[in-house]
Amino acid sequence: MRYNSDSALIEISLSEFVSIARRGISPSVSHDEDEPDISGIAAARLRMLFGEAKPEELSLEFTDGKHSFLLLGRADGLKGDVLTIARSVNSNPERPKKTEVAEIRGEGYIAAYILCKTRGLQSISIRFIYFNEASGEFADKLENVSLRKSESFFNKCLMAVKIFAAPEVHRVTKRLPSMRTMKFPYESIREGQSEFVRTAYRTLSRGGCLYATAPTGTGKTVSALYPALRALGDGRVEKVFYLTPKTTTAEAAKDCLELMAERGAVIRGVILTAKEKACAEGNLCKRSKKLCRRSACNRIAEAALYLSEMGKTVIGPRELRRTADEYCVCPYELSLTYAELCDVVICDFNYLFDPVVYIKRFFTASGKYAFLVDEAHNLHERAREMYSAELSLSELYSPATEPLLGAFSATKRLCSSAAAVFSDALLPYLKDELRENKDGKFVGAAALSDIPGRIYSLFDEIIKVVEEEIFLNQKATDEESEARLSYLRSFYYKIKKYADIMARFDSSYKMFLFYEDGEIRTKLFCLDTGPVIRERLNKGHGAVLFSATLSPLDYYRSVLGGDRSDEMLEVNSPFDPSQLSVCIMDKISTRFSEREDTLSAVCRALAATVSAKRGNYMVFSPSFAYSEALCKAFSAKYPKIKVISQTKDMSSKERAEFLEEFKKDNDSYLIAFCVMGGIYSEGVDLAGEELIGAVIVSIGMPAISYERETIAEYYQEKYEEGTQYAYIYPGMNRVFQAAGRVIRREDDRGVIVLIDDRFNDPIYKKSLPKLWEGVKFIGDARQLRAELDLFWSGNN
Repeated sequence: MRYNSDSALIEISLSEFVSIARRGISPSVSHDEDEPDISGIAAARLRMLFGEAKPEELSLEFTDGKHSFLLLGRADGLKGDVLTIARSVNSNPERPKKTEVAEIRGEGYIAAYILCKTRGLQSISIRFIYFNEASGEFADKLENVSLRKSESFFNKCLMAVKIFAAPEVHRVTKRLPSMRTMKFPYESIREGQSEFVRTAYRTLSRGGCLYATAPTGTGKTVSALYPALRALGDGRVEKVFYLTPKTTTAEAAKDCLELMAERGAVIRGVILTAKEKACAEGNLCKRSKKLCRRSACNRIAEAALYLSEMGKTVIGPRELRRTADEYCVCPYELSLTYAELCDVVICDFNYLFDPVVYIKRFFTASGKYAFLVDEAHNLHERAREMYSAELSLSELYSPATEPLLGAFSATKRLCSSAAAVFSDALLPYLKDELRENKDGKFVGAAALSDIPGRIYSLFDEIIKVVEEEIFLNQKATDEESEARLSYLRSFYYKIKKYADIMARFDSSYKMFLFYEDGEIRTKLFCLDTGPVIRERLNKGHGAVLFSATLSPLDYYRSVLGGDRSDEMLEVNSPFDPSQLSVCIMDKISTRFSEREDTLSAVCRALAATVSAKRGNYMVFSPSFAYSEALCKAFSAKYPKIKVISQTKDMSSKERAEFLEEFKKDNDSYLIAFCVMGGIYSEGVDLAGEELIGAVIVSIGMPAISYERETIAEYYQEKYEEGTQYAYIYPGMNRVFQAAGRVIRREDDRGVIVLIDDRFNDPIYKKSLPKLWEGVKFIGDARQLRAELDLFWSGNN
């Protein structure tokens, strides 16, 4: 829906007209964000199957009394008095899902209404074609629709659509002009910010991707949001998505938008949260929508309009829950509907990048969107999880022993035989890899570059049978019907996810086979996340991916979907170099085999660091076991120094109490022993005297594993940098994240001490950020103490 201020018409596509209506007034067929993707059929394929019915452009101008609309669409074919509407479905074409039926029939009825109105017809026949591109199956159904029937449906849809007219007019006439003219929200722009702003605006305006690393304190959030909103105001993009994996950065984006609003910009934004967190009914809809009183969502359009008229810059979970309660609608569905009216949507990575839970209403097709990806250094590992899938033999066999399914279940019978086929197809690859472990059990692993062909057809068959059984059980009324449907759906989504990843399998994947505890476990593992991330970024117009630790930039550009045509930007720190001292103890080895021998040397280095100035320090270790050993050894040698330790599985209360120790006023020492890559190495903001130093022990290298070794092989062949991509660069990012806890504000001063001889290797030196250009390599604890004394005295 777009308001054209020149013609004073609200332009809306036929599919959007139906989609808005479905979400606003037709609860039984409202969008399910967990449903598989639906795509259109290629016109050439249609002609081949269904003859030479020509596509027909459709348009209709009308008014609701307050606003004028221009409805635009396209019929897949029109021959004589038969209108063809065709869509691809992900289910059995003979029995498509309700959502699929609602979409195609809705568009057909509106297309029929347009043709009847513009050509003076009293009725028209619609040929609905359902086509499954994966299986090649199709079904077509003919329905005669009268003008009266199609007009009734049109008016019902208009009831919902017209509710969204006023917010759209307000967006174009008030909000966009305010963004077009808004000034930078701070009195002055920091060093580095202006370059970030200019480059981001250029990228978002013309399209493409920008990969930017900017130290803490640069003002990354405003440097990304400000040019994005200016691009929105200038008509370069139509909506901004701020994607972040953390609540803290989501809140920072919210605060930034509110600051811009205080400076005169008129903005509407929303923070999306996971369905499980938003739900007020215990996720009853997961079992059955019939169980949830809010699933109807009859008043969701009214609720979204109410939120829009509140005039609040950013609507968060609290306002969504309160409004959902008042209108008795699902808060999660409300957040998605309200997002359609917003300028900025703040959400997790999943909502764009996950192939299952991405927001279908925005990202099924491409749009002129601006993507701002904060904390982008986390994205590639998250994407690797999203685009990998695991399945064990016992999971595949489980329906065969499930009592809920009953003796006549087709799924039960098939999975019993399917498990045998699965095992027979994969065991030969494991046969020569099996070894007896110390417990006398056989274990083994293998990596395949190709999936055995029989596996593909096996899963096609399983999916078809399970879909059929789900369809048959939807009308069941016995006491176990809901539990049975819930089980079948859960099994279906597990198998479907695995099959979808199989469909993606290419040279950037490996199939791992593990034999342990007497069974086969498989893993379809995504080695190269670049192509899948780029595929999702292409759903928008332009993207800015940024972080304080996106170093080295060429590595991150590669794994985050970039190519040589995409810009990279390394922003200089706004802080005076004299505010930070970085020292590397490069004569101590912390390799696993030598850790016990060098523990006392590490303790001496810690003592030298903290003795130079009383205060609060964090010590980051490569593992919980080493952290515990180091803490124990240090406390034994220096019992008067207060220490606290991060432990596994800390509760929320314990985490809060841990951080509270840094806020206590005292003139003594506090050393907190933490783990790199853990909860305290990211997202912790301890400013000023709350934290004055960090000691990082070891290079943070991920543990050696079958998967990591395969990643190394892949990138060695691709870039001749296998070890770097699999181990060194991910490990150094953990180091940078931990070190980033020290300097948080303009007036902060602090020290960073890195302990490991490998930091002096040229490969590791290449990764060091510009902020550390004055790094000093230190030989022993005495020299370290002298260097830090000099720093704290102000004579460095």
